[in-house]
Amino acid sequence: MQLDKLHYAILNELQLNARASNAEIGRKIGLTAPAVAERIRKLQEVGIIKGFSVVMEYSKLEYLQNVLITVKLQPNMVPSFLKETEKIEGIIKMFHTTGDYCFFLHMFLKSTQQLTLALDQLGKFSETTTYSILSVPIDHKPITFK
Repeated sequence: MQLDKLHYAILNELQLNARASNAEIGRKIGLTAPAVAERIRKLQEVGIIKGFSVVMEYSKLEYLQNVLITVKLQPNMVPSFLKETEKIEGIIKMFHTTGDYCFFLHMFLKSTQQLTLALDQLGKFSETTTYSILSVPIDHKPITFK
């Protein structure tokens, strides 16, 4: 799929407000609502737009522990580790990385006790290091496409 400036304009608008109507986006970029809808559909078909999601404020839902956990693993442990992480509540994102750590897990938990249980499960596989997140200066910063 060849993208043009209108595709990029749609992507820019959706990053700012994924709930914006096709008509609203169209008014901003100079297209009709059906044209915007068709372009969004094509962007979804080719996998550029993977989906639309809700961003939640977990602390207002009493998830007060916001942590990053790093995990070092031997390569042969990765499949069983991934299977175990499916059972652990609170993981909202997991990154497989290069460097000193194989995985970074971003978790929201309600209590230190819940964190301890998660660390016990992860500790079966290898060494972990836990970092408490104090603040998130950049939570979601759109990339401006041109």
